[in-house]
Amino acid sequence: MSRKPPAYNDKQRILRLYSVLISKQSMGVDEIENLFFVGRKTVQRDIAAIREFLADLQVEDEVKSEIIFDRKSKKYRLTEREHLFEVFDRINTNGSGMEF
Repeated sequence: MSRKPPAYNDKQRILRLYSVLISKQSMGVDEIENLFFVGRKTVQRDIAAIREFLADLQVEDEVKSEIIFDRKSKKYRLTEREHLFEVFDRINTNGSGMEF
């Protein structure tokens, strides 16, 4: 009996991809496609959504965490991870004024 892939809606998939990038630090396009059973265009849209979220989250910050594609390793990775954790700490401590 074959195992059925998990069904994620768009928001769930994007959030899960974001958490994977935070924890694993880098991930190839093929790995993302296989993890979520999606195509390359969907991966690109999901990465764009995460990039937009990060830009909005850090609009007033001098240092910015972002997702880049490393051509050498052919993987997406999150830069300035420690800064991002500082942003989360600040939001959790002071509140962000962001509405979800």
